[in-house]
Amino acid sequence: MSLRDAVFKTGPIPPLEATRATKKRYSELLSQQLAIEVGEGLRRVGFSNVKPSRTDSKETAIHGGLGPKKIDVCYSDERHGLLLAVSIKTINFPEFGKNLRNRFADLCTEAITLHMRFPYSVVCALFGFPKGADLDITNGRKISTFRRAMRLFATISGREDYTDPAEKFENVTMLLYDTVSKYSGDLNLSIFDAISERALTETEYFRMVLNLYNKRNPHAPIGLKGVDW
Repeated sequence: MSLRDAVFKTGPIPPLEATRATKKRYSELLSQQLAIEVGEGLRRVGFSNVKPSRTDSKETAIHGGLGPKKIDVCYSDERHGLLLAVSIKTINFPEFGKNLRNRFADLCTEAITLHMRFPYSVVCALFGFPKGADLDITNGRKISTFRRAMRLFATISGREDYTDPAEKFENVTMLLYDTVSKYSGDLNLSIFDAISERALTETEYFRMVLNLYNKRNPHAPIGLKGVDW
């Protein structure tokens, strides 16, 4: 299974004329499926009790610096509290850039509330768009929404030390995917690091998250022993 499978399992994307509630439900289901596959990928590199899983798809609720916060993908224990979090967000319908600034603000607030209470935690974000968001170039817009979003989110990526600004993430990674118009056929999904804009494989992505975690936790690193890719 893979992140690509998460898009496929979500099913056909609603048409543009669908109700707002229908579109919202699709986005929620996609984020849930992506969270499950991110959890599975992290388990494969050693995060044994990360949540969610295919048998328990519920979000994890944790008390952050600004109050209770639900976390899409969570790795924690009773001794240290939150150790690793991955926030998953998507924008699936045009106009793709309409709510981009609001999502940016939401992500900053999320990073702040987690880092305030758990400054040593590794907090990452995975932000997805359908392929159409990389094709919406017009005479008045010389750069696609996807590329503009990647450069915007790069400004809050790369938190290297626990004393760095709380609104920054240890990493922001971008997804660009085909949407499902019917329950058949192959889907393409691309992954990009927001800062470098370098394309990543899924293996590289999960190992990158592992490396970030181990750098922050040299006293108790997680290994790759036994990983079968």
